[in-house]
Amino acid sequence: MNVPHLGQLAVLTIRKPAEAAKQLLVLKPGREVLWLTFFLAVVLNCLIQLGIDLSVPVGDGETGPVIDSVPLVLIRSAGAMMLSILAFLFVGRLLGGTATFDDMMILTIWLQYLQIAALMGTLILSLTVPVFMALLLFATAILSLYITLHFLNEAHQFGSLWKSFAVVLLSALVAVPFVLMFAPAAPV
Repeated sequence: MNVPHLGQLAVLTIRKPAEAAKQLLVLKPGREVLWLTFFLAVVLNCLIQLGIDLSVPVGDGETGPVIDSVPLVLIRSAGAMMLSILAFLFVGRLLGGTATFDDMMILTIWLQYLQIAALMGTLILSLTVPVFMALLLFATAILSLYITLHFLNEAHQFGSLWKSFAVVLLSALVAVPFVLMFAPAAPV
């Protein structure tokens, strides 16, 4: 895939996510490619997250946000991505879906790259107009949910966005205990 094609696929993902999911699922890259792109996404996500954390404006006399170490951010990022892949796969199968691990991996990785691009835009804009940072993060979250619903629907062949929504909700219920268990300030 070349860069212009990736740009067209990104636009298609935003405009017609189900169609983009079909194109991604047909690619069938090897496992090596999937794992390489997975770890590249983890590193890029770490860099963007640290950039956003460091760009949060701090008033006089206030303390800034606590910045986690790079290894910790990398581990959290990789864990969150893998947890979402596995939760979407297994919960989707429990609801009658047919996706494979590779299907969920390619769709999740692609969505992660799009989120990284959106966060990069947010970071750049937040440096110039910090007021819009929260609004852009919210818009990115809503768009990501919309795309995720369509991606799950195509991967699992549900034929219903409601089933995809159920997968997202049930996956969140599965993931929350793990997130709380591994978060350093977790109450568990």
